[in-house]
Amino acid sequence: MALPTAFTGLFSVRHPIPLAPMGESAGGALAAAVSNGGGLGLLGGGPGRADWLARELPIVTAGTDRPLGVGFQSWAASVGTVEPALGYRPVAVMLSFGDPARSSGRSARRARR
Repeated sequence: MALPTAFTGLFSVRHPIPLAPMGESAGGALAAAVSNGGGLGLLGGGPGRADWLARELPIVTAGTDRPLGVGFQSWAASVGTVEPALGYRPVAVMLSFGDPARSSGRSARRARR
């Protein structure tokens, strides 16, 4: 039985259940299973390791044709980590654990030193 809510309508899922994108614990197989079950599977991109994302993104997209998303820790999100994930057409990108603008400023200050 579907449970229509604003969440289900926004993400085109049957149930208002998102998988927490636990950094590198919520891999492609788990995200695909949640999407196949009618929730929103969110791949846990966490610290944005390119090798992990390159391995797990194809797993989730091969495992489901339903809506999916990806989550990153804000301080680790960069063009180099988020842009490849966007190529898989996620319906959601979740950022958590901090202000990415602050981390960008710290990185820029470190680079100038």
